[in-house]
Amino acid sequence: MRTAVDLLVFVLCGSLTTNAQILPNGGCGCGVLSSGVSCSCLSAGSTSKQSPPSARSELIETRVRLSPGALLTRWVPGDDEVIIGMGTGDLENEAKSPHVDVSVSEGSIFLMPKDEPYRLRNVGKQDVEVRVIRIHLANPGCQ
Repeated sequence: MRTAVDLLVFVLCGSLTTNAQILPNGGCGCGVLSSGVSCSCLSAGSTSKQSPPSARSELIETRVRLSPGALLTRWVPGDDEVIIGMGTGDLENEAKSPHVDVSVSEGSIFLMPKDEPYRLRNVGKQDVEVRVIRIHLANPGCQ
């Protein structure tokens, strides 16, 4: 887990205009089946109506369970994403030619830059669980 935190700090400090989120953000959990996606989100527990200051980055975390044959793609274009393995499994990046095998293990970390599309398909026989952390610039006009 320390490695995941270190990578996140590195990504956020890599640019002088990127800052960490100050206010808590709700988490979501999603199941991705070959037939579709099912998500449920919980609020962070805060009743405050405050929003993060402009020109700040928001870290939006979603826990995803990919069933065999399911596909994970970028849900919001234009945001960098960090994918953290929460278990073990085998994915294949179909956006690359030839396809690239991706072995996921607990604590493995993958940076998916916003300008590189990805299509990660679970090619294993068991569910693969990952956390997707989207780095969203709250107000890109203030860079």
